[in-house]
Amino acid sequence: MTDLVEFLALLILGAPIFALVLLTISRFASDELPEARITQLTSSIFAVGLVGALALAAAFVTFHVPRVVVNIGTLLSFRSYHFDLALELTPTTLVLLVLTFLLSALVGSYSARYLHRDPGFFRFYILLVLFALGMELIVTAHSLTLLFAGWEFVGITSAILIAFYNERVGPSRHGLRAYATYRATDVGLFLAVAILEHTAHSAEFMRLGEISLPPATLTLVALLIVFGAMGKGAILPFTGWLPKAMEGPTPSSAIFYGALSVHASPYLLLRAMPLLERVPAARVMIVVLGGLTAVYAAFVGRTRADIKTALAYGSASQVGLIWVEVGLGFTNLALVHIVGHGILRTWQLLRSPSILQDLTTKPRRPGFQLFQLSPWVYRQSVVEWHLDDLGKQLFFRPVGSVLRFVDGLDARMRAALGAGDQHDRIQRVPAEGAAKKAEEAQP
Repeated sequence: MTDLVEFLALLILGAPIFALVLLTISRFASDELPEARITQLTSSIFAVGLVGALALAAAFVTFHVPRVVVNIGTLLSFRSYHFDLALELTPTTLVLLVLTFLLSALVGSYSARYLHRDPGFFRFYILLVLFALGMELIVTAHSLTLLFAGWEFVGITSAILIAFYNERVGPSRHGLRAYATYRATDVGLFLAVAILEHTAHSAEFMRLGEISLPPATLTLVALLIVFGAMGKGAILPFTGWLPKAMEGPTPSSAIFYGALSVHASPYLLLRAMPLLERVPAARVMIVVLGGLTAVYAAFVGRTRADIKTALAYGSASQVGLIWVEVGLGFTNLALVHIVGHGILRTWQLLRSPSILQDLTTKPRRPGFQLFQLSPWVYRQSVVEWHLDDLGKQLFFRPVGSVLRFVDGLDARMRAALGAGDQHDRIQRVPAEGAAKKAEEAQP
């Protein structure tokens, strides 16, 4: 039984890696890789992963297995510390694995027509496979340390796909906005991992409920994990990046901000629940932030005129409700909510290009008008309650000023140490070459 589970786990984890290798080799072997070959390769790999996940789920049900840990090997060993590439398979992780491969295969098939003859066709599929690999690590990681690696994979691919149409200024700016938000909140998750590894010498999820730490340290770690989960979940005050992320292709919007990436936030809280249960302040924080996000996104989403932005706020509202469920201890309900909302929102976003046709054939019936209760609430919702502007004033601009100061300080230190002369020469050579060519081109 253990050998079968390990084989299936390696097959599932190796599927995206194998796809990356094949796509890279095919790209170098041929300058013009046919779109059909790219689609067939990625679809086949996702199908293999889906079949493997279903077979693994069947094995768990047949043999009544509650949990299996597959240790692939040691990645880092230093004195008494060692970091293992270990995967943890439970019924919960299998549900998310099946959802990941199912929706990745669906989006991959849909994108073959949506991005037909697009110059970034190959780039999109490479990023889709990288995203699937990151989600696998998040779902199956045995420790918070390994989950952080998958967390970064998902964040990087998300930002790049938002800026997919990089010939326009808007997508590039919004991709940087999302990446800056991820970077700011990921610091919390990184610090939580560092504290656990340093003080408890382990960040394994199975040990989070029994590690012995001072109450203040335990509370700090729990709050840092909650803060780390806020960015990808678009929890207040970091909700503003999510509607702007809709600048990317519709398929990536569907799988990232409707199905999987945005739900990595509450899933992290579910994985860390043994620790969060020991810190009541963290659970109160989860309920309050989730409730505020759900109400805020519901109000603002009703004022949006374009369908993708409205669906983005709908996703943020539902993720806020899932946070409330997690904070109240309804973990099974939260898991069902994640799966149901992910499937529904993916379908809605993939159907969004046909919204005009849908409204023509099936007109919407007038329902309860929320803003009839208060026109003032409507006006505030139109301007997003000024939270986006407030975030720029209190966070993005101060952080930008600090980074520019650090960059200037670095330049002055290099100049004082003599490294600046070489850097200036490197920058001056292309400029001198361009000036020389301009002189030669003159009649």
